[in-house]
Amino acid sequence: MTKRKNHSFYILFIFLLSFFQIDTAYSKFIEARFIGNEAFRITDGNFILMTDFPYESGVYGYMEYNFNFAGATKNILALITHRHLDHFAPLLFTEQNWKIIGPKEVTQQLEQNKIIKMAKTITYGPINVIPRETTHANTEHYSYLVKWHGKSLFFTGDTEDLEALKELPVLDALFITPWFYRKAKMNDMLPEAKKVIIYHHQDNDIVPDCKGCIIPLQDEIISIQ
Repeated sequence: MTKRKNHSFYILFIFLLSFFQIDTAYSKFIEARFIGNEAFRITDGNFILMTDFPYESGVYGYMEYNFNFAGATKNILALITHRHLDHFAPLLFTEQNWKIIGPKEVTQQLEQNKIIKMAKTITYGPINVIPRETTHANTEHYSYLVKWHGKSLFFTGDTEDLEALKELPVLDALFITPWFYRKAKMNDMLPEAKKVIIYHHQDNDIVPDCKGCIIPLQDEIISIQ
């Protein structure tokens, strides 16, 4: 009888431990530090997601930046929306030991061992990336839904394609340009999001009708919980 009780207690203990570990993984917060343009360094403390980075500092009159490339070496994924230099600088990327997801226009001339091929869902450690092909100027362009530790983040990139905003889950963070935000709001197409983060803005930008939006300063850290 005692052995049965001990065995039952052991099974219950393992179950509760597993449940706690799963719950902890899903409740883990992530932090996003704004670099400039549409570039964020997003981390859970172990893996790092770099959005539209590295880009050419100050190109086209957009934001300049300082970044410690030497300190960014492990478990890093660059997630690139399109080939424009204010989003991606190939020469800067080739100097890094990072993985990359991006359009063929971006990746075709890079080292093959750094490229993670496009698929319906792409997994890199705890990060799941769901690409959506969208439109922007004359480029091959993708917007991305990212699922990470039970959180959902959506990066529009430079698109103004309202189709990109359809059938999204409730988002923990929506990263969107000021002009696309205005268009989506005017058409009543903004997805439900706990945080709306404006990017590719100018310093001291004011976005009308964007109450509660985060318009980050460079190096500002945003907690996504």
